[in-house]
Amino acid sequence: MKKWITKPEQYKGLRRGRIERAERNYEANKAAFVGLEGKMLHGQGGDHIKKLVYGTHSLEWCGCELIAVANTMLLTGREAQLPEIIREFELNKMHQLLPSGYFGTSPKKVKYYYDFHSYPYKTFTTAAQADEYLADNDKVCGVLGFWIAEKTGSPFKDMLFFLKGQHTVAFEKKYGKIYVYNRYNSVTSAKQFDSISDMMGTRRLIVAYVLEDKIKAL
Repeated sequence: MKKWITKPEQYKGLRRGRIERAERNYEANKAAFVGLEGKMLHGQGGDHIKKLVYGTHSLEWCGCELIAVANTMLLTGREAQLPEIIREFELNKMHQLLPSGYFGTSPKKVKYYYDFHSYPYKTFTTAAQADEYLADNDKVCGVLGFWIAEKTGSPFKDMLFFLKGQHTVAFEKKYGKIYVYNRYNSVTSAKQFDSISDMMGTRRLIVAYVLEDKIKAL
């Protein structure tokens, strides 16, 4: 398992700049997060969430993976809050490509957080695989990372699907339906779908994690 840093006694060998930024952002994010504790997080472009920072950028721009993880923690009754998750992601270099956080976090790195905190999960690389598993499992939640662009049927355009970027969301399955959180920057509630495939349409899934803990009543 990847080494995971959570406390000062583990800071030896880390660049001072990384430590200082993580701790500075943590204090600012705790203040900005007041009033959001214990609430499912929607619409990362909203007035409250966009005040939080990852690296040097607002969560409005690059926070979807962090928000997705925070939502799964709340759904499964864990105590981890978004500012703490951001701090851990920064200390453990979870940024994708640039430490500024400009490109957010690779969805494939989310597993490191779950691994360290011993949250059991299943991994899927296609919507069909995830739906097959979920057909026999209710009241569970997870994370979906996917490319935003849908297939167009144009070979040239479909080769450039990555230009529209990627998005990551938390979801829960209950009573046979899929509820997706933070589906878009401006949403204020969960979006309901019949299945993962229904939500994905012709988009390309990067990875899906389904936590094996049952969701809790909120």
